[in-house]
Amino acid sequence: MKNASQLIFPLLLVALLLAACQAIPAMPAGDTLSLADEIADRATVRIGVRNDNPPLSFVTEDGEWVGFDVDLAHAMAAQLGLEPELIVVDGTTRISFLQEGRVDISIASMNHTRKRDNAIDFSITYFWDNQSFLIRSGEYTSIDELMGKKVAANAGSSAIPSWIAYSEAQGGPAPEIVEFSDKLAAMQALRDGAVEGYTEDNITMLALAAGDPALELLPGGHNPVQFGIGVPNNQSSWRDQINYALQELWKSGVYHEIYARWFEGPDAQIQLPLGGQMEIWPE
Repeated sequence: MKNASQLIFPLLLVALLLAACQAIPAMPAGDTLSLADEIADRATVRIGVRNDNPPLSFVTEDGEWVGFDVDLAHAMAAQLGLEPELIVVDGTTRISFLQEGRVDISIASMNHTRKRDNAIDFSITYFWDNQSFLIRSGEYTSIDELMGKKVAANAGSSAIPSWIAYSEAQGGPAPEIVEFSDKLAAMQALRDGAVEGYTEDNITMLALAAGDPALELLPGGHNPVQFGIGVPNNQSSWRDQINYALQELWKSGVYHEIYARWFEGPDAQIQLPLGGQMEIWPE
């Protein structure tokens, strides 16, 4: 027969465990929602889009916000069945706004690099290009001739670490890079001779130099460009929805209509043949 102490101890242990469970506050229901659930509840998707990067995303003289990324943002929202809310971002805030929860996705001409992938997640690639140099016409014939010279780049651009790595790999001198937050200021520095070249996505530089015979784009490049849609870290369900929507736009032909409007059609100011094939997953 068990003595009193042998009976009391298990009862005390059970009581302590029950008390401990009751002391843990229940998590509010809102805290358990994933980003995908939260977006579905509000029926609005907040999309970070640049307004300073023609022909991808810019403001016309009439004050209209247009461009390939702008059209894609509206098409993505429609495919997701959500109301779009476009929020202006730039070369640096397109990432920080995702980290701070101020936007749900960034469709902002963002090259998918390993460094950026440490900060945010990305969709599958939706745009293909390269990064070369815009120069004053006739002054250089190869990007290798610019190694060690003073060149311009956009602040926060993936062209900066790429040009540094390219120069090092080629055994060239260390680059001297002047960072600009304003593309037009970088262009003016190039025209004025303050820098010898300006490196950025080819499509952006072609747009900025359109109609100016004093400037030309050097052939080749130092950094392949693969744009992805930025997504907050650790939101796999939401990232899947973005990837599915992109693939549906490709399969339905909507993506190709948007691309032709800006880069291949007769009215497109910049001609850039489609440079890749979107990843399509089997059912």
